[in-house]
Amino acid sequence: MNSQELKCFVVAADRLNFTRAAKELYVTPPTVTHHIQHLEEELGVKLFIRDSKSVQLTTAGEIFYHDAHDILLRMEAIPNRLKSLKLNEQTILKIGCTMSQETKCLIKALRLFHRENPRVSPRIYLDDYFQLVNRLVENQLDFILGTKIMIQDRPECTFRKLSTSTTKAIIPKSIFQTSKEMISFNEIQDCPFITLRQKSIPKLKEDDLEHFLSTKVREKNVIRQDDIEAVLALTLSGYGIAILPDYAFGKEDLDESVKVVSLQESLEIDYGIIYLKKDRNKLLKEFIECFNK
Repeated sequence: MNSQELKCFVVAADRLNFTRAAKELYVTPPTVTHHIQHLEEELGVKLFIRDSKSVQLTTAGEIFYHDAHDILLRMEAIPNRLKSLKLNEQTILKIGCTMSQETKCLIKALRLFHRENPRVSPRIYLDDYFQLVNRLVENQLDFILGTKIMIQDRPECTFRKLSTSTTKAIIPKSIFQTSKEMISFNEIQDCPFITLRQKSIPKLKEDDLEHFLSTKVREKNVIRQDDIEAVLALTLSGYGIAILPDYAFGKEDLDESVKVVSLQESLEIDYGIIYLKKDRNKLLKEFIECFNK
């Protein structure tokens, strides 16, 4: 078992398509198949169920996915930790976000922080929330912008609230007309919907909206996207009603073809900064103070 085999497995598991995995890894599909087969022989279990139409993870594959992912994260962290020994003259502040829209709320704080700490160089990393939390725990990030829900099962992390978010419906006027500022989900339940995948926005277990959307997915009435720009592009083009937290978009992202309304079923979600409880980083404390200012 080596890093190339683990990477092939993780990418193939993410894409559920050996050809796409091969293209992403710049290898041939037979190479991906060979690496997977070698892993299966070494582990003594089947990792994938494949037929002519689809690829699915087995139960063993799902369990091994998390282990393989963690191993790769640790391996990737090693050179970064060693490089940090050579970067004593330059301090890097590593920030994680789940979507590019979140970076907009960093600008004012970064501007103030830069004036007070000109020798510190920030880096912003975009990834899904599962990956970001793992990278934070592995000390690859200093903090994450996100919701408190992201760390509900991570006791080593702590949360500093910046604002309260609610879920909004961005409604194309060509799909549904309303003069109301707040509506019930039942009023638009027969319309097509567009939203982000679960890995981009973690949901509360008791979130009625997510239960409703999950039902609509089974009815093939929901388009789920990995990227916020894709959701907004499809919504502005009239393909469906976007269901998004209000921190995921701004007025400048929309036009007159849509109307933003609140949803009666929406739960309030705390949004802010996530970092490790044990972190005593003075720069992190200063950056949080810049946010407060």
